Amino acid sequence: MNTNFLEELNNSQRKAVETTEGYIRLTAGAGSGKTRALVSLYLYLTDIDGISPDNILCITFTRKAADEMKKRIRDISATNLDGALISTYHGFCYKVIRQDAHRLHLKKNLRLLMIIS
Repeated sequence: MNTNFLEELNNSQRKAVETTEGYIRLTAGAGSGKTRALVSLYLYLTDIDGISPDNILCITFTRKAADEMKKRIRDISATNLDGALISTYHGFCYKVIRQDAHRLHLKKNLRLLMIIS
């Protein structure tokens, strides 16, 4: 089990990563290490706590951030991300609506228009 990723965290980040019960909110400016903390939390949950990636929902605002998180997780860990849901808010909502369109009485060939402002 590789825990080297924990050594790269500052005290605040490490506290956020090791607090696995309850609600955690990370707010900080650009370049402050939010993505590093989230990636480390993901790795902590999967590699140390043994939680399956299928049971983790990781959502961010931009596709660039979601892709960067996936890349960093793959680079650090052997965790299989096939069942992982690391997405944007919009991508997650789109996936849920597409999968459950019938429950919402929507047609299978539904076309969604997502407006981001």
